[in-house]
Amino acid sequence: MWRNVLSLVVEALLVPRVLCAYDYVIVGGGNGGLVVASRLSEDPTVEVLVLEVGPEVENIPEVYIPGLAGGGDIFESLNWAYQTTPQTNLNNRTLVVKAGRALGGSTIINSMIMTRATKAQYDAIGTLSNSTLWAWDAILPYFQRSEIFTPPNEDQIENGASYNGSVHGPSSPPDPDIGAVKVGFPNFFYPQSEMFARALMNGQDGMGFRRALDLADGEIRRRVGIASNSLDASNNVRCSAVCGYVTPFEKQRRNLHIITRATVSRVEWDDRKRDGLLVARRVQYYVHGDSVPRYADVNVGRGGEVIIAAGTLGSPKVMELSGVGNATLLRGLGIDVKLDLPTVGENLADHVRSWANAVSNASVTRDILRLNDTFRQEQLNLWCKSRSGLYSAAPRTLGLAATSDLVSEDRISVLVRNARRDLDKYASEYANGNGALQQGIKAQHEITLDFYDQDQQLPIELNVEPGYGGPTGPDGLGDNKFTTISAILYSPLSRGRSHITSTNAAARPAVDPAYWSHPLDVAMLVGGLQAARKVLRTPPLNSIFIKEFEPGAGVGESDEKVQAYLRGAAASDNHEVGTMSMMPESLGGVVDTELKVYGIDNVRVADASIIPMPLSAHLAATVYMIGEKAAESIKDEKRRRNAATLLYQMNQGS
Repeated sequence: MWRNVLSLVVEALLVPRVLCAYDYVIVGGGNGGLVVASRLSEDPTVEVLVLEVGPEVENIPEVYIPGLAGGGDIFESLNWAYQTTPQTNLNNRTLVVKAGRALGGSTIINSMIMTRATKAQYDAIGTLSNSTLWAWDAILPYFQRSEIFTPPNEDQIENGASYNGSVHGPSSPPDPDIGAVKVGFPNFFYPQSEMFARALMNGQDGMGFRRALDLADGEIRRRVGIASNSLDASNNVRCSAVCGYVTPFEKQRRNLHIITRATVSRVEWDDRKRDGLLVARRVQYYVHGDSVPRYADVNVGRGGEVIIAAGTLGSPKVMELSGVGNATLLRGLGIDVKLDLPTVGENLADHVRSWANAVSNASVTRDILRLNDTFRQEQLNLWCKSRSGLYSAAPRTLGLAATSDLVSEDRISVLVRNARRDLDKYASEYANGNGALQQGIKAQHEITLDFYDQDQQLPIELNVEPGYGGPTGPDGLGDNKFTTISAILYSPLSRGRSHITSTNAAARPAVDPAYWSHPLDVAMLVGGLQAARKVLRTPPLNSIFIKEFEPGAGVGESDEKVQAYLRGAAASDNHEVGTMSMMPESLGGVVDTELKVYGIDNVRVADASIIPMPLSAHLAATVYMIGEKAAESIKDEKRRRNAATLLYQMNQGS
């Protein structure tokens, strides 16, 4: 019943109510864009339009049932699946970078993990931006504003869930007409989750971690715990950005307009500049099936803005198609250069994933759902009837490893010393001839190396999957059951780029993350995978261990052989950042601390592309925060503009 009601509400939302002009045009309906749209449309005097290239999919079981997250054919159809250029340091393989292609963006297809990075990492972004407005204490209220948090119940606490109430949002909406994503814990926990936590905390045979109070409280170094999820705990369903910020109040928001299956081809500019800055006057887009473009005009005279929120790989594409970016690249494609902003699309960084898995004798794993059709249907029926069983599970127990957990003190000392010696070399290489960005990347690397020196860097996440996870397809798994521990490189120093290669708005950009091009990245992921292999054999996980499946006995135990294995097996973890970086212009930044694009009066960016350097966290919670910050900046500017107008009118009347 609940699903049917939601479907009707969203269908009503998508009935065209198209105007000619809008106060705010938002390009991209992911979590950043929908937060901004929702917050701005709280004001009934403004008209807000969201243009989203994907469909609305909230009523699809693979989207809303937790245990189906990331699986099935629907996962592929709702996924951009960007192809990278051949990666020189990964055996010239072409990798896939996944991103959601639907209303809700990646919050439709992700694993629903709502973690945050360390306080020090957010403070470092503030330092890099010369602004305390982006330090931990300043952004915490925006994290809190973005969520309705359901604390764990007694059963969930018994299974290892815990929380720090001081860092979360309220447990019920303070206003039913104001949106926020619902965050909570699942109804089923596999025993392997607690076994993994105890293995990491094992001080004798394991790594001596401590149990995390909350993986969102910024105090996560060498901690292990169950991550909270973007989950409506009252009904055990995924809560995407659509669920949190659109459907609860759509019928009351006649000023919020959403057009799906709309491909934005460019932003068009006014003939006249304002105080020397470009002014966006309209957005050109195509609705699926149309051959003639449509236009969304911006109410420039009312302070109208365009907000770009198309994702780390989509946002620079929109700007380049609009004539904003590296002038040489744009001219080469025959694009009229409106603004030479050479860092657009540069500074790309991404997390890198690897897996260690073992054949398991555990009685219950997710593999049973693959192996037994009758059991799978029984479990699905159980979820539909009572929101319980294996399909109600969405837990990820995560451990955040410090450098000292992965390599010896002598080894890290040499690696960091060499990285400092080669700062200019790598900054120059990654900056692609951009002098300002070279200084920006050097500043990022110096921050990261300082963290390494202090053993405060968290280069690796270890997480457990109670079943198979890895690069092998179902046909290669046989009838086995598995335990998998992923090792994810969180702090790459490698930097790449993403640029258009065509003026066709439907064409994908050329994506080159330059994976594993820095020696520290190689050492950390090798150390991370070696740690994952060890944890599989550490009590109590060793009690369900039969034999290692991947990398496998044939790879051997040496770091050199593991490195060679990873060059053929490592993959993207789909947490790309940095292509529209929030840094000073002198460091090659693209946006300022109000998220306005340098050189443009009325265009902002509100997605993960503004994050200048990788974070030790999954990105969803941070992007929700960015959306909240962007919306507040826009509202503040409107308040200042209205106050100035009122003062002017008062002076004229006196």
